[in-house]
Amino acid sequence: MATVNIELLNKIKVLYVEDEINIQEITYEAFSNIFHTVTAASDGIEALEYFKNDDIDYDIIVTDINMPRMNGIELIQEVRKIDLTLPITITTAHTETEFVQNAINLNVNGYTLKPINMSLLIKTIAQAAEARILRKELEEINNGLVYQLKEKTFELNSILNSQDNLVVVSNNEVLHSANKAFLGFLNKESIEQCNKDIKSIFSLFEKEDGYFYADDFSKLEEIAQISKDKNEDIFVKIKSYNNTFEIFKLLITTYEFNGVHYVISLTNITKIKEQSDLLEYQATHDPLTKLANRQKFNTDFTTELNRFNRYGNDLTLVMYDIDFFKHINDTYGHDIGDEVLINLSNLVKNMTRETDLLARWGGEEFMMLLPETSVEKSLTFVENVRDSIEKAIFSEVIETPITCSFGVTQVKENDTQDTVLKRIDLALYEAKNTGRNKIIKK
Repeated sequence: MATVNIELLNKIKVLYVEDEINIQEITYEAFSNIFHTVTAASDGIEALEYFKNDDIDYDIIVTDINMPRMNGIELIQEVRKIDLTLPITITTAHTETEFVQNAINLNVNGYTLKPINMSLLIKTIAQAAEARILRKELEEINNGLVYQLKEKTFELNSILNSQDNLVVVSNNEVLHSANKAFLGFLNKESIEQCNKDIKSIFSLFEKEDGYFYADDFSKLEEIAQISKDKNEDIFVKIKSYNNTFEIFKLLITTYEFNGVHYVISLTNITKIKEQSDLLEYQATHDPLTKLANRQKFNTDFTTELNRFNRYGNDLTLVMYDIDFFKHINDTYGHDIGDEVLINLSNLVKNMTRETDLLARWGGEEFMMLLPETSVEKSLTFVENVRDSIEKAIFSEVIETPITCSFGVTQVKENDTQDTVLKRIDLALYEAKNTGRNKIIKK
């Protein structure tokens, strides 16, 4: 682990929130020996009172998640109503993944798992509070004389060189300075080598949907203003010298000194992004079949229904379930039942288009959303699916064919989500009550 600069730590003012008194006392004592100021609170309500009424300009809030009276998520929501930029990091248990997802959505700057690794937590706090400390330092520099600016710049370089964030200063023409982390990420010996090998700061950013890219400095001015006025997060993807891609949160601060300069800070959030993606996947997919779950289906169906109402493109739904699935579970056991669910899901998934959505609706019921597909085309497709299921072997121990019953409906003018689901449910009900292994259209 990289050494954290002691001078930076001594400037940080921390509001620490933890309801477990033993943990609070131990952590408070450790923090008090490291940080400039530490205020401890036992729950969100007490912390919010300190935050609103104290004269202390806190640099970061470190909060537990699961607490009485007001939990960490509720505290973060209240703080964000007052200050959208204050760094916040959370401490959380392995079992609180839902809370972590909510916290990520509220723009936290990091999290540390319990039991707390104190060294890792201190490093996380330093990284999260660095930009705020930097802004304070830059304000002092801009308000000082030239010799004070030089002195503070040297001091800031010392601080920045001890941090993992990538920081570079540029004007409209060349890079003026960069910290060791920036140079190391690109495997450059000096800022002079950077200017020789790099056309501009923009050449580092990958052109990819969802990530910031620019080809002139007017975009940097725009992003700096957005960060200042709207507090929006901007993300970039950059290739390192060893050809790996990493994701960074981009923060741009401008200052005037012989022209406009840009302080570009890049916080590596690759691991947080991976964790966020994993949590999102877990929240929207069935753990057994790996298909989309009911929540994901409802969200996408709402989106497609809005597109249908706007453009009038064909939209068809298919609902099906496995015939006599209870008999399979009762006769062969739930392990074989799970095997059937998995293999049947894979078979149907391989027959759908990339634009289609296949979801596990619940139990042995499944739903397909077929955008831009007429009911006539969907009936041909569904018949192929029905026939393929009947001919397939989903488990070696089951000797008789496994079949499915299908309901099909096409979205009509003035339909709502409820009317479509009721209609397709009736179609499936009719298919199951008139012989099974068939398709009924409504």
